[in-house]
Amino acid sequence: MTDSRLVLVGGGDFARELLGWLLHADPHLAGRLPIGFIDDGVDQLQAGGLAPTSLGTISTFRPQAGDQLLMAIAAPTTRRRLHALLRERGARFSGFRHPSAVVAATARLGEGVVLCPFSLVSEATTLGDQVIVNSFSSVGHDAVIGAFSTLSAHVDVTGHARIGEEVLMGSGARVLPGKRVGARAVVGAGATVMRHLAAGHTLYAPPSRIL
Repeated sequence: MTDSRLVLVGGGDFARELLGWLLHADPHLAGRLPIGFIDDGVDQLQAGGLAPTSLGTISTFRPQAGDQLLMAIAAPTTRRRLHALLRERGARFSGFRHPSAVVAATARLGEGVVLCPFSLVSEATTLGDQVIVNSFSSVGHDAVIGAFSTLSAHVDVTGHARIGEEVLMGSGARVLPGKRVGARAVVGAGATVMRHLAAGHTLYAPPSRIL
């Protein structure tokens, strides 16, 4: 018996995906460890045939001794705010690395990093606390990803690039070698950072045309 619980912070779409990946990585997880979730607007969450217990709202949740919290919110600013709130209440946070993720031995990963299926973290790369690297995304050699940033699926951050904190990179976005993306910037789906992007700015890809 154990007093430990795994608590997903969030009950939206990313939480549902993350729960599915957890069960894919360890099909017997639910039999060994109670799984619950907290969310201020969702009271049901189901993935992989499992419906974890709702433990109430984030605003009222108080962690118990032995609880391991896993951030399951993709929005960087919201993730940081709720992480700070729960940390003040004594919460301890875990990360997740899917077995198909490839991580170089020289990579440095912060607390609570989430590496989704088929992600790649290359040589001498640094990922800050609570970074999410979604499926089929890659972080090249010597790159730096700031805390609480989110790389959506199929993102390519190339060698020596530097991503600030709380950056959101949309699906299929890429950063060319050595380029910088400032804190809280947004790189839209399919956009390519070809020159430095200042903090707080948004870069969109050219719109598609109907031929």
